[in-house]
Amino acid sequence: MLFYNLLLFLLYPLLWLVSRLHRRLRQNFVLRENLPDFSAARDKKHIWFHAASAGEFEQVRALAIEMRKNNKDFYFSFSFFSDSAWRARKNDSVPDAFFALPFDFPWRMRSLVAKMKPDALIIGKYDAWPNQVAVCRNAGVPVYLVSATLPEKSLRHKFPLRVFMGKIYRPMRSIFAINAQHAERLRTISPLNVFESGDTRFDAIAFRLQEGAVHAKAINALKRRLGRRRVIVGGSTYATSEKMILGFLRGRLASGKKDFAAVLAPHHIHAHRIEAIVSLCTAHGLSVARLSDNTRVPFDVFIIDALGVLPYLYEIATVAYVGGGFEGSVHSVIEAAVAGSPIVTGPAISNSAEATELKDMGLLQVVEQPDGQAFGAVVENLCKTRPAVSKKLRTYFRQRVGVSRQIMHTVMDDLYNQ
Repeated sequence: MLFYNLLLFLLYPLLWLVSRLHRRLRQNFVLRENLPDFSAARDKKHIWFHAASAGEFEQVRALAIEMRKNNKDFYFSFSFFSDSAWRARKNDSVPDAFFALPFDFPWRMRSLVAKMKPDALIIGKYDAWPNQVAVCRNAGVPVYLVSATLPEKSLRHKFPLRVFMGKIYRPMRSIFAINAQHAERLRTISPLNVFESGDTRFDAIAFRLQEGAVHAKAINALKRRLGRRRVIVGGSTYATSEKMILGFLRGRLASGKKDFAAVLAPHHIHAHRIEAIVSLCTAHGLSVARLSDNTRVPFDVFIIDALGVLPYLYEIATVAYVGGGFEGSVHSVIEAAVAGSPIVTGPAISNSAEATELKDMGLLQVVEQPDGQAFGAVVENLCKTRPAVSKKLRTYFRQRVGVSRQIMHTVMDDLYNQ
């Protein structure tokens, strides 16, 4: 810990100087300047949830929702490290307090824990900070790591980093791993407190879909406009996969067939990215419309140029393409699985336990190269097998919901019996 604290002390001034020139890094410093007023938590059970960014926020949020179902007077503080969580979830109704985690200096963590007086700290996936955990341990606050992961390629379970990580993981009350493989690797760091539980993301997505009535009207209108055409929903797409999908559509049109349409939700919705897709559609002879256009013009490609819509689109997909597979790490495939949409992606899936598992089950297809013709062959085959694949995907999802409820019972037992 001495070496870690010294390194942190040396790096902080450098980061501060860089932040003067880097707008987003500067925003992260600004967010850490003030803490919420935690006085409303007095005389209540105060649960502190921490997440690295928006994705991990969803994982701990699912657990908070389960807790609040039976404990209306609990106080929930949510902290985050990356400002992506702030931008995406700052208006979320579940947290009572939402703030950026101060940098992990021991004195800052001692001050924070003294102000909060939490009854438990619940961390999503991996973002446990050494002084954060140590200060909670010294204050008698139990720490939990939920939906915990430790990929095979990670250095965390290899010497010498494994020794350092043990000082963080071993004092925790419980570590809930997403599956047996991750649990086994986590036990090489902390043998006595790791349990296989599952991933709360399945519950998180189920909750978000239940809350998505605001999008229902727009999705139903889009479905009517698509008519009887088969639909490729491209989720979190990048330029490489967009060229592949549009290349497939161009080939269908060239052969006189207009039986497919694409709905693309780019990973980045900056104006120049949207214009690049529009230009590529035009070059391929494909008609295009955007969600923001609010018009009824016919289209071959429909671009989602807004955030928060993608999870609700998969229900209209004949086939779902999930982005990131050609860029180094596939994005979440769970939303498509929930909807029963057969899934295609690129080869980089090792970062996702669900994608790897679905591939092994024959429920996710990998296209090795971003080639429109190869992609089309996979899509056409999936169209033929869709009913059977869809049924298996829905079963896969149903078997994995409920993890948050199980973890909630463990935490509640600890809270009232400690």
